Amino acid sequence: MLFQLFARHPLLPLILSISVLFFMLTACGSGSGNGKLGNGSNNDDGGVIGLSQKGSTNSHNDSRRGANCMECHVNGGPGTGAFVTAGTAIQATGGYVEYYADLARTDLRARLEVDAYGNFYTVNAIDLLTPNMSGLSPGAYITIVMPGGTTRNMPGAVSHTSASCNVCHSAGGTQSPL
Repeated sequence: MLFQLFARHPLLPLILSISVLFFMLTACGSGSGNGKLGNGSNNDDGGVIGLSQKGSTNSHNDSRRGANCMECHVNGGPGTGAFVTAGTAIQATGGYVEYYADLARTDLRARLEVDAYGNFYTVNAIDLLTPNMSGLSPGAYITIVMPGGTTRNMPGAVSHTSASCNVCHSAGGTQSPL
């Protein structure tokens, strides 16, 4: 039966092989020190590369912290992984950055943990920041949740073109650092 399926769809084996390879290359696991983001140490803190996590030290704790993460972390860039969104929120270290579909913040779509260095990032798609066929994305309303539970809401929505938070929220940006 499988042979008959392959005979009718000659590209199916190639598609399956590419899919399996893709999942093998993008599988989550603990950092091994190779290709590790950040401080240059070989300590394995158990964090997942490409996704910020509370307590993780896989990100930068040097002069790059607070800079535009997506200057390097883009397809073909020198950073490890192409980030969908990223930034630095020092005061929220150990807290969260939440992405909502609505201004009332009732439709939570993604929550990123802020790591030990105050950085948050992901290489995983967030539907609100994924461009459609026209190159537009719905946009997300952002809330920063401090470790004690207090929140800070961004008044407007961000799209995939403005999801690099440190572009605006930095010493040289148009908004105060987070």
